[in-house]
Amino acid sequence: MVRSQKIIGASRVFICDEGFCILKDGGVLYESLDYAQSGDLQSAKILAVGDYENLTRTYPNAQKEFWHNGVLLPTLVNAHIHFEFSNNATNFVYGDFGQWLDSVIAKRDDVLSDITKSVSQAIDSQLRSGVGLVGAISSYGYDMEALRKSALRVVYFCEAMGSNPSAIDTLFSNFKARLYQSMEYKNTRFIPAVALHSPYSLHHIYAKYVLQEAKKLQTPISAHFLESQHEQEWLCHGSGYFYNFFAHTFGVPNPKPFYTIQSFLEQFVGMEHVLLTHCLFADKNVLEIMRENAYNIVTCPRSNRLLNNTYLPLEINTKTMPQAHTLLNIALGTDGKSSNADVNILEEMRFMLFAYPHIELNVLATQILQMATRNGAKALGIQGGILEHGYNADMVVFEIPDIEHSCQEALQCILHVKEAKRMIINGREII
Repeated sequence: MVRSQKIIGASRVFICDEGFCILKDGGVLYESLDYAQSGDLQSAKILAVGDYENLTRTYPNAQKEFWHNGVLLPTLVNAHIHFEFSNNATNFVYGDFGQWLDSVIAKRDDVLSDITKSVSQAIDSQLRSGVGLVGAISSYGYDMEALRKSALRVVYFCEAMGSNPSAIDTLFSNFKARLYQSMEYKNTRFIPAVALHSPYSLHHIYAKYVLQEAKKLQTPISAHFLESQHEQEWLCHGSGYFYNFFAHTFGVPNPKPFYTIQSFLEQFVGMEHVLLTHCLFADKNVLEIMRENAYNIVTCPRSNRLLNNTYLPLEINTKTMPQAHTLLNIALGTDGKSSNADVNILEEMRFMLFAYPHIELNVLATQILQMATRNGAKALGIQGGILEHGYNADMVVFEIPDIEHSCQEALQCILHVKEAKRMIINGREII
């Protein structure tokens, strides 16, 4: 295997560490692999980060490039995306989670038919928007081949869903087939994982079997959790929309929830890289359980607005537990086109700037960029999201006019970036 060294620099380099350090005229020395020889069996790493001119003097034999009016940062992370629903445009109903779910049940088959082109377009959208790492939630496995062959770094969550106790054996057999097929493709850029759809849609016995596989394979875990008030009412009181959903839509006599909020969370105790998506209606006690167990939150602001008319309160990390070691790790996702206009992470970041008017703009911009880099990689268990020695050589360059003269680099980056100008994933130039 051939490993060469390259240096890439830009007018501004966002390290995306905890302090959000920004280097002026900075650079990154990284390993560049001969892809023809190594494929995805080897990892390319960052070797050094610092002043661009100093790096070029210290490593004179390294290939080099510098982007004036460019911002260099780790590739972005879309920590929660459903590629399989990329066909959707106007099929589903927005404004209330229950009405949306009813419309999904009614029109799901139409949206899922012939998705090859739409999945390819969604993958292309990730790369063009600077995303190098995705947490892909796959309900059926229809997107597996396209994602494993793509240039993306993928944590591939095989999702389990099903509430009929008489069908558990069949459901679990299907789930295992998808999971172990994904295990055959495992490499440095394609990492199999496990997802429980939600506490309202998954029988607790089925969930137990699925989590046993996750523990055996030591995979990350994902679940939708407390996304709607309907779900909260169902788990707390066994009433409301989901009572009618199971009784009338599926004909279940006297339906009851499979979990309490606490019992659902307790399933994951002792497991690493647990991602709970949405968490819009988690109260202080629930958040405390999540903190104690180092669970991660993934927020999808546009989806949350469309389905539930609210956003995750980012103050959960400042009001009760301000100490750094007790903060919840919050990552960013687009969700799928089933509940969004597109899956462009840059549009999600821009939208987020306007969704939290009570947070000072420059502070919020920094938080958003960290959520879309280091926090997402941390949640997914990937050594990326930060430009630091030993981290993955996954980087992106955006061009921003006159960024050299700005004193609000993070804010201006979110406001103005349109598409990646240079993309490097695992030491390989993608764009």
